[in-house]
Amino acid sequence: MNLIDYEHFINTLPDPTKFTQSLETMQSQLPPILADFQNAYISHNRNPNNQEYQQTFQNVKSNLNTINSQLFTLSNKVQSEIDKMNSKLAEIDVMIKKERTRNKELKRKLGIVEHDNNAAFELIFDYKEIYKSKYLSNWALFLSILFVIATISKIYGKPKITNLTPAPIKAI
Repeated sequence: MNLIDYEHFINTLPDPTKFTQSLETMQSQLPPILADFQNAYISHNRNPNNQEYQQTFQNVKSNLNTINSQLFTLSNKVQSEIDKMNSKLAEIDVMIKKERTRNKELKRKLGIVEHDNNAAFELIFDYKEIYKSKYLSNWALFLSILFVIATISKIYGKPKITNLTPAPIKAI
C-alpha cells in the first residue's frame, strides 16, 4: 500500500454521521411505537375477538418488527465496515513493521542515533538480538556435547570380551 492507496483508503472510509443519524432516527421513533404497542397489547389481550384491536396490535407489531429489522441491517453495515477497516489497518500495520525494520537497518548501516530514546531502543533491540543468537548457540553447543558424549561412549564403551587364554610357557 503506497501513499495513493492510503489516501484512497482514508477517502473511502464511511461517514459515521450517516450511521449515527440512522440510529438517532430509530431511537426517536421507538418510544412512541413502544407506547402504542403497550396500549394495543393490553387492548388486544382484554378483547381478543375485537377486530379493530387485533388490527391495531398487528400494525404496531409490524412497526416494531420494521424498526428491529432496520436496526439489524444498520448493525450489519457497521460490522462490515469495521471488518473492512480492520483488514486494511492490519495491512498497514504489517507495512509499518516492515518499514520500521528497514529503517532500523538503514540507521544501523549509517550509524545514526537521533535521540536518547532511540539510542535506548536500539540498545534494547541489540540486546534482544544478542540474546537470541546466544540462546541458539547455547542449544547448539548443548546438542553437540550430547552428540560427542554419545560418540565417545559408543567408541570407548564396554570393551569387547575376547578369548583371553594364557600363552603357553616355554621352558628354557
